[in-house]
Amino acid sequence: MSNQLNALLQQELDSINRAEKRNDRPYFDVSFIRQYPGLYGLMCFLFVLTMALLLYSDSFGTIEYVVCCAIFAVCNFFFFFHVNPSYRVKDIDKGAWKNCYTGDWYMEVYVREAFIHDLLNGDVLTESEKATLQAQYARKGHLYFADIYRLRTR
Repeated sequence: MSNQLNALLQQELDSINRAEKRNDRPYFDVSFIRQYPGLYGLMCFLFVLTMALLLYSDSFGTIEYVVCCAIFAVCNFFFFFHVNPSYRVKDIDKGAWKNCYTGDWYMEVYVREAFIHDLLNGDVLTESEKATLQAQYARKGHLYFADIYRLRTR
């Protein structure tokens, strides 16, 4: 019975993943520069200042210039790529690396009302689980994926 509930939750999460284009792939994205132009400009200015210092000093050679440019390129690489991690049932209440990036999404993403009504009118949940779910929904006015998932894990 728990597998049925997990399968239904995963189907709902898959529809959210498709709608929000969450597929765990990196995408080129310049939104960092749009959101923080001053910070990015300061970073570029400090890079130019560092390169000028390296060129001015007699202690540094070609290797230091190349290393400094490589570090700058690697840092920029991380600023220009964005990953939209997908939501999965198996990540709920787990200390996954992905949750460090997305946060505890299962306590932030609301479950659609239509899905809640399908669960309450279906035969996947027991009567006591339905009563618990209805009480939570009445009290909060919404449900998170963790609320439904935790019906079976307590």
